[in-house]
Amino acid sequence: MALAVQALESTHFQPVLSTNPVHPNGWPVRLVVSSQTEARHNRALWAPTHLISIRAPGTRLLSMIDLPPERHLELHFGDTTDPDAPDAAPLQAIEATFAFIDSLPEDANLLIHCLRGIGRSTALSLGVLARYVAPEKAASSLHALRPEAKPNRHVLGLCDAALGLKGKLVKQALRFPAKVWKD
Repeated sequence: MALAVQALESTHFQPVLSTNPVHPNGWPVRLVVSSQTEARHNRALWAPTHLISIRAPGTRLLSMIDLPPERHLELHFGDTTDPDAPDAAPLQAIEATFAFIDSLPEDANLLIHCLRGIGRSTALSLGVLARYVAPEKAASSLHALRPEAKPNRHVLGLCDAALGLKGKLVKQALRFPAKVWKD
């Protein structure tokens, strides 16, 4: 049974890095990016140990994976690219995400989802990846995880600013969506 579980984990949560000395606990960036529906339907199969749920203010999270609050970060912002919109992502959401990521144990399997799994979750995932690898490699890794990604430019801009990347991460968003990734 343990081998079957290991085989299943390796199928869905492939580490992006072989080692990660930059992360406080050495987490090798094991993550899946999905829509809310995919997360709900695959919760038993994927069995993530940690979860980041992004939803618009005033909406409900439908029967999601049951995890204790310290392993489930809920973020509330819309999929708008207008930073002045009332439901635009605040910088605090990025800061909360990075703090949550820093608390992950080395063996964590992280699932990040938003409603469609295209804009907000992919932008946040790209920001997480860019903490550990160059923006170009982060974008390539995101494409491998979620080829249909179309990262939300506002969320990505906040990640870029928080990481001090001076527009390098935002520039990578122009490469999405892409059927074939060209390095």
